Amino acid sequence: METTPKFFTIEELVELRKNEIARANPEYQRGVVWNRDQQKKLIDSVMRDYQLPVIYLHYNETSVAGMTRQSYEIIDGQQRIEALYLFVEGAFPLYRIDDEGARFPKFMRDDPCPWGGKDFHGLSSDLQDKLLNTKIPVSVITTDNSNEVRDLFVRLQSGLPLNAQEKRDSYPGQFTDFILSLGGKPAIAKYPGHLFFQRVMRMKPGRDRGKTRQLAAQIASLFLERRNGGSNRFVDINARAIDEYYYSNLDFDSDSEDCKRLRTILDKLVDLFDQWKGPKLRAHDAIHLVLLLDTLWDDYTRSWESTLADAQSMFSQTLAKAAKSARDGEPDETWSRYGVWTRSNSDRGENIERRHRYYSQRMHEFMGNLVLKDDRRSFGPLEREIVYWRDKTCRVCDSEVMWDEAEIHHVLPHAEGGKTELKNAVLVQKHCHPKSEHEVESLRKKLMDENNGALR
Repeated sequence: METTPKFFTIEELVELRKNEIARANPEYQRGVVWNRDQQKKLIDSVMRDYQLPVIYLHYNETSVAGMTRQSYEIIDGQQRIEALYLFVEGAFPLYRIDDEGARFPKFMRDDPCPWGGKDFHGLSSDLQDKLLNTKIPVSVITTDNSNEVRDLFVRLQSGLPLNAQEKRDSYPGQFTDFILSLGGKPAIAKYPGHLFFQRVMRMKPGRDRGKTRQLAAQIASLFLERRNGGSNRFVDINARAIDEYYYSNLDFDSDSEDCKRLRTILDKLVDLFDQWKGPKLRAHDAIHLVLLLDTLWDDYTRSWESTLADAQSMFSQTLAKAAKSARDGEPDETWSRYGVWTRSNSDRGENIERRHRYYSQRMHEFMGNLVLKDDRRSFGPLEREIVYWRDKTCRVCDSEVMWDEAEIHHVLPHAEGGKTELKNAVLVQKHCHPKSEHEVESLRKKLMDENNGALR
């Protein structure tokens, strides 16, 4: 086999494809599989002077009626050649810089884009010439042994393709840098990663092909969205949603107070789980631990520090028993309200919310009495979340309560000996919150009637 490195202009490659002088071999090649988005992005890359990868062509000569016919078998580069050919033929216009589907990063939107929204025939003559005269590196293979060609094809295709997170690692913007700093990329010295993932989660960011960084991105997007949108906001964290989060946060501030808070919470988890002897924590454990600490952080004394790890151990044991019961055909509450949602659509926001409702409730029980910093005899943020998720509707007017309008009411007033505990708490709209003695008594009677004489 002889290999000759050359440069072909795009015009030459298009002519070879148009005249069917360059073709893929359908015996071992797949057909055209790139979608229009991929084709548009390739042309846009050429217009921005990005270097394209090497194309591999197998040169052939055949003699017909005394005439020599030259042809090329495309070994690697079929999708690129097809995209170039289709564009020059006028098959599609390019993305405009502000097209939503293009997902161009913010820094790129300020650059001139005179080709935006135009097909080849709509380009100025200068831009047409620029495209057609762009040179592409090509390796021309000469051999009479077809098996060598196929072996080369296999070798070229056998490289491990980038997975979703490895592609995200190349996205522009500070969110990418923030996730690399948390999840770690040991091949790069400045990204050792946070110890939470290595020591608490026992993950191996240098060998897991981005799984650690993917979990970091999932935790960060959930955490930051709840910080911005309220404790009842749970976003999807599937691949598509995480991609979108990267793209929509290209102007991300990795030094924001919320980012600092997330790092501090992870630091605290490293301290608290330093001597953890329980089973290896899973992704859902990490997610709910971080969200739970965010709720506890400001308003409670640090009494939870001494009980959190043990509470997590008890929850893990409860979940393990629930899993066994489910396998035995006897699913219990822990399985139906938590376990099943770690198996079915576990990355959907609504299911993460389902899990977190139950997780918060059980961890509240396992941690024992939580002490508010401010002795106002009011319910703390964790209790507020639990009551909100438990009741959902106003116990006065029976309508759905928005988070910003939610208040927690003592059924038996504190002045009458009512305790600040979950069984003495109900959800009410802000404008429905009983104020007068008559309103308080009316609500208490309504609740007792609903519960056969009991408050709950």
